Amino acid sequence: MTSPYRWVILAVSTLGFMQSHLHRVGFAPLIPIFIRDLRISYAAAGTIMTSYFWTYMVAQIPIGLLTDRWGARRVMIVFTIILSFGVRGFPLSQSYGQRLLFRTLVGLGAAAVWVPSIRLINEWFPPHERGRATGILSAGGGLGGTLGLLAIPLLAELWGWRWSYASMVLPVFLTLALLVLLVRPADTAVEAGDPRHESPGGRSVEKLSWGGSLGGLRRVLASRELWTLNITMLLFYGAYFSLLTWMPAFLVKELGAPQSRAGLVTSLMTAGGIVSWPLAGFVADRLARRKAIFLLSQAASCLVSLGFAWIVPGLSLSGAAAVAIASGIIIGGMITGFLMVVELFPVELAGSATAVMNTCSFVGSLIIPVLLGRIIDLTGSFPAAFATVGAVQALSLAIACFTRETGTGRKRPI
Repeated sequence: MTSPYRWVILAVSTLGFMQSHLHRVGFAPLIPIFIRDLRISYAAAGTIMTSYFWTYMVAQIPIGLLTDRWGARRVMIVFTIILSFGVRGFPLSQSYGQRLLFRTLVGLGAAAVWVPSIRLINEWFPPHERGRATGILSAGGGLGGTLGLLAIPLLAELWGWRWSYASMVLPVFLTLALLVLLVRPADTAVEAGDPRHESPGGRSVEKLSWGGSLGGLRRVLASRELWTLNITMLLFYGAYFSLLTWMPAFLVKELGAPQSRAGLVTSLMTAGGIVSWPLAGFVADRLARRKAIFLLSQAASCLVSLGFAWIVPGLSLSGAAAVAIASGIIIGGMITGFLMVVELFPVELAGSATAVMNTCSFVGSLIIPVLLGRIIDLTGSFPAAFATVGAVQALSLAIACFTRETGTGRKRPI
């Protein structure tokens, strides 16, 4: 029997993922301010942006092991406390080095949301509901990213960037309180009908020993099917966050948009994801298929990237907004990659498997935005950078064709 309390668990996890995305992209609208005030290059500004991803990436596998060893709740509480220190310290910073340090600390604290949340979904939700649950969780990220892109530049114009950034500590404290009060591990797994488990009914959710966790990690890393997914997500995810990183600066410089309007237009990409991520998860559950949705989303994302390179520079700001929201609507299939990876392994390894994939995803988020910043510095051309994103998406699509379908192929009732 599945417990209705699973929706409470999902709600708290979604709030946590929302505020982690708020910090993830909230710096992007401030890039023009930092370039002007600190007189740094685009590549240097991109380094501050991606320092979040460096720490986030390095922490993923340890967090996966900790999640499988200690449980999701403990890990999320400890790292949310770390996040609060980074968010409070960043607006107090006085130099480039200090901002880099506190941005790194923010990345470390935010690193322990997605992986533990995926573990909770696998503990609390039956297989035929995990797509929609993962989609709802992802929509929280889209909502947080949208709020960051909208609210931070508006508040920066009213209060200055320091106070606007400092206000982001409030959702951190709210998330921490709800984690302490409401989140608990599932008493029994909800694996009825899941062929990965011997028992057809519920059973206790296992917490692995350190030896078991390391052995499980070795098993995960030895999977060839996992590495096909890893490379695909590295390229796919890196391309997506490259667009989010450089879109505000592109709109300000190329189309003459005010900073707040540039943040508004860019936010339409994440706003579209609020709809497309749950929809993709629902369709994946309904069809019990993953791969087709994954491939379709990547193909469409490739076309959108090329549209930003070749079409948007000749459009008005309204035209750019239309392309931005279209890209958000078609990006939802990205989440099916995380459905596929956990379906390759038993629930006890959900943390480790998700952590390895998330690490690879953020390798792309580290490398590609900085690469594009370098292209912009050398050529002065945002369209050249966006064309590069399109090429990266095309390569991701080609590799994704070799991934394994993990769905059962049996349609589920609505």
